[in-house]
Amino acid sequence: MRLTPTSYIVLGLVRWSPGATAYDLERTINATVSHMWTIQRSQVYREPPRLAEAGLLTAESGGDGRTKTRFTITPAGEESLNAWLGEAVSEMPQLRDLAILKVFFGAGPQALARTRLLAHQARLKEYELLREAGGVAQSGPRLALEAAIAHERTSIRYWSDLAKSPS
Repeated sequence: MRLTPTSYIVLGLVRWSPGATAYDLERTINATVSHMWTIQRSQVYREPPRLAEAGLLTAESGGDGRTKTRFTITPAGEESLNAWLGEAVSEMPQLRDLAILKVFFGAGPQALARTRLLAHQARLKEYELLREAGGVAQSGPRLALEAAIAHERTSIRYWSDLAKSPS
């Protein structure tokens, strides 16, 4: 079975929250990794049963037809997730920013810069408030939050400079 980044996100979140339902996973993804990785809602609901079929998760339902299925990671799932976590990453990220794509094709950078600047400032404020509140206790999420803060600061610097420069 071919595992995708979505597979590993599901495995990791189920490891953190044994007994999670697909709905629980969707909510957790929206509150955590959605700023780092795009996952379609349908994938969140398809992936846990697929991983259970492969023996990487167990699936338990209440049996009454209305109770949601709860997932728990298996030893094979733990092994697979740990192996993935230990692999080096050589793939460079792709900068998917519609505003930068528009600048590339000749859109007026100053007009775009104003709205992008406000958006990045708002996102930075969210991240900084999360950090200040101490809501990220685990090392991995805390380090990812620091990367997100650095990214937003760099974006703010870029769009600020662009807003000041002549076309």
